Amino acid sequence: MASVASPYGLKPINMLGGRPSTGGSIREIPMTVNSGTAVYTGDVITIGAASAGQPSAITATVTTSSAGVVGVVAGVRYVSPDTQQPLFSQYLPANAITSGYTQVFVRVYDDPDQLFQVQAVGSVAATVRGKFAALENFGGSTATGLSTIRLATPANTGTLAVRIIDFVDAGSAYTDCIVKFNQGVHMYYNATVLAN
Repeated sequence: MASVASPYGLKPINMLGGRPSTGGSIREIPMTVNSGTAVYTGDVITIGAASAGQPSAITATVTTSSAGVVGVVAGVRYVSPDTQQPLFSQYLPANAITSGYTQVFVRVYDDPDQLFQVQAVGSVAATVRGKFAALENFGGSTATGLSTIRLATPANTGTLAVRIIDFVDAGSAYTDCIVKFNQGVHMYYNATVLAN
């Protein structure tokens, strides 16, 4: 049971309906322009918010009006400006392109039926199963490469980012919850036109 606040972003588990997550749903999205913020494993990724067709991490609360949410970061790969060798990494620093990173790809869990584990801001009782919640983002850790996204207090607001499906440890001080993107949030289930 989680007794310490230690958010780790969104961690993939299985698929809706209990189907196993085999890793086959990871899509690599090329990045050729800078992202003003670092991209961490477990971040929510959007397409076109910073530049047309480009991936970037969402640093604000996701709602159903947010066009372009394509999934959650599984890591990144790039050619290092220091060694000129291809590398896989847990995170990509801000402004990586102007820092000399090349052949940058953000690896994304993009299946809209993917379920994720995420730590809540506090205790969440089993009675809120089926409710909705926002995702609060505080950046990430360069030491671990993990996002520090956490689940906000659950509510009955249907425009929030995720729906609570289940729990790892309902009622613990910082409950680990199982969530899915809410209907209309993921771009594959959203008809909103991208801004760029």
